[in-house]
Amino acid sequence: MRRLGCFVVIAVLAAGCATPTANQPAANDQTDVWFMQHMVPYLRQTTVVVSMAREHLTDPELVQLADTVTRRSQADIDQLQRWLDQRGLSPHGHSHQRVDNTSPTDLERLAALRGRTLDLAFVQVMTARSRAGSELATTEAHDGSLPEVRQLAQQLLAEQQAQIATMTTWKRAWSKAHPSHTTARASGHSSGDGRRLARRPRTPRMRTMRGSPIGRE
Repeated sequence: MRRLGCFVVIAVLAAGCATPTANQPAANDQTDVWFMQHMVPYLRQTTVVVSMAREHLTDPELVQLADTVTRRSQADIDQLQRWLDQRGLSPHGHSHQRVDNTSPTDLERLAALRGRTLDLAFVQVMTARSRAGSELATTEAHDGSLPEVRQLAQQLLAEQQAQIATMTTWKRAWSKAHPSHTTARASGHSSGDGRRLARRPRTPRMRTMRGSPIGRE
């Protein structure tokens, strides 16, 4: 009887030790963690740009787009942050730091503009950012291993592509309404910032990060 009692105690202890292990992140979720750690600061930076420009936009369609982007971005940040918290991880760049990695050229240029010129520059900056966000989401949608994270990435990808389509249509209509307006200066700045944003999530960099321990940069 005493021997049976010992077996019961051992079995209970073994079950208790196994429970935390089941809650640990899978060894093959490096892409998912990479996505979460980089999408959070990307979304935070996007809200910085949108919040700064929003009150000065003149086109109601762009104001509505800005509000939608802000609302969706905050909801996605909250979800991604919860997943990182469950793993004891922080976003890339550390969550306690200020979001100051957004290109100062974009922020300074938008802050200095007003009227329809600001509307156009805002569309150019946000189009570049949406393309960069699409690359991040595409990587997770293709290579991620956690269904819930892949589902969010697919949702983000659809939203980013819809934003690009909306802004492309808006810019086309704006160009027709202002055929003599020179956009070379605005395009030059936006293209440079867009390329820098888009290079960050490319596969070569991701492979380097995936080869390092999870949660370390």
